[in-house]
Amino acid sequence: MRMKKIILLSGICAFGLLLFVASCQPKDGTAKQVATTADSVKFEKAFGDFSVKAVYPNDTTSALTKAVNEYLSEAMGGSYEGSYAQSMPILKYYLNAAEKKDSAEYAELMKENPNDERGWKYEYMAEIEKAADAPQYLTYLYTCYEYTGGAHGSTLVTGQTFRKSDGRRIGWDVFANTNDDAFQQLMKEGLKKYFNVKTDEELKGMLMNENDIYLLPLPQCPPLFTVKGVRFVYGQYEITPYAAGTPDFTIPYAKLGNNMMVTAKRLIK
Repeated sequence: MRMKKIILLSGICAFGLLLFVASCQPKDGTAKQVATTADSVKFEKAFGDFSVKAVYPNDTTSALTKAVNEYLSEAMGGSYEGSYAQSMPILKYYLNAAEKKDSAEYAELMKENPNDERGWKYEYMAEIEKAADAPQYLTYLYTCYEYTGGAHGSTLVTGQTFRKSDGRRIGWDVFANTNDDAFQQLMKEGLKKYFNVKTDEELKGMLMNENDIYLLPLPQCPPLFTVKGVRFVYGQYEITPYAAGTPDFTIPYAKLGNNMMVTAKRLIK
């Protein structure tokens, strides 16, 4: 009889432990970090160098993975018509497209001027990295450098935050009153830190359009949710000359509370 009681109590304790562990797990599964794979592809041709480095989700069925891959396809050109289940076929597609395009252009040049070789090599380098992986959101950063001749190449820096539960892309529409004085002041402070200047007058001198000092536009890049806060990323020539690069800065969530809608606030809980 005593042995039966011990077995019964052990079973009850084990069952209770299972219930406790289960209760600690998030019902929507969002707390787990997204498992990823790092991979790269590179072509070195006589007329150009082509490469892509990526960290992409291992999962091939979730709405989040498909949302990430759809975004990557659009960021790289938007012409891929295949499945969004896997990242690498998409990345190879655009790398091959860039190589094919420049190969055709180079062949045409050699046909017209066989003794006048192009004095430069085409460059295409894309990099996709996971910038943040929090319980409720996943943020990707996409960088692409392209050189097509001339004094310098061009660099695209952008990114996207996704809600893990359904893959929704997070945009500036989850922020309110971005034209008010308090929000604008936060943006000015971020840009001043990037340029290492102190006054509005100094910042004005860094902008292509001096009138932007009175109402700074939001970046074309969506808000990037990170561990430290919302990252703002401006592209080349977006608000500053080429020499300024791609200005970016991060504003802590605590300072953005009055401007974040419930959708945004829920991402950081």
